[in-house]
Amino acid sequence: MAMAKKTVTSWKGKKVYPVLAPENFEFKEVGETLASEPEKTKGRTVNVSLGELLGDRSKNYLNLVFEVEEVKGGKAYTRFKEFFIPIGYLRSKVRKRTTKIDYLRDLDVGGEKMRIEVMVLSHHKFSVVQKEEIKARMAEVITEHSSGKPEKLIQNTLFGKLGTEIYKRIKAICPVTRVEVYHLKMLR
Repeated sequence: MAMAKKTVTSWKGKKVYPVLAPENFEFKEVGETLASEPEKTKGRTVNVSLGELLGDRSKNYLNLVFEVEEVKGGKAYTRFKEFFIPIGYLRSKVRKRTTKIDYLRDLDVGGEKMRIEVMVLSHHKFSVVQKEEIKARMAEVITEHSSGKPEKLIQNTLFGKLGTEIYKRIKAICPVTRVEVYHLKMLR
């Protein structure tokens, strides 16, 4: 019984494509990918820290995922796919005697589907009424920021404007120590 021969593409036949961040990150190079044909790079992802992208070490804990969308002129152009803060960093912020509220919501921003996750921390216990009021105010702020283009919401999330706005609106309900928008993902 004869077996079919498997063809293996040689490394010599492959080309290196520089991977560039989206326009709102000034098309900075975030990595390289190897492929025999440009079409084969589509859908590949690249993880990069915001600190590395901006040259600011204080933002190294913020992670971005970009997905290759197209190849033009020998360069792979990407789009934003996901932003997240690692679980280890989040756990380091939740201490003994700290109360936490998690908030998750799916959004429609400029025709794009997105999911956002927010964490609120306090040294005080939240009553049921306070939790409901805090979640209602978070929903208001997120709705205000999600009217417009997805790029605007992404920028506001990455640079802390959204978290700061939520903090300002909810601190009158109960003393809050921290508000962290820890996950933003494109749903497709």
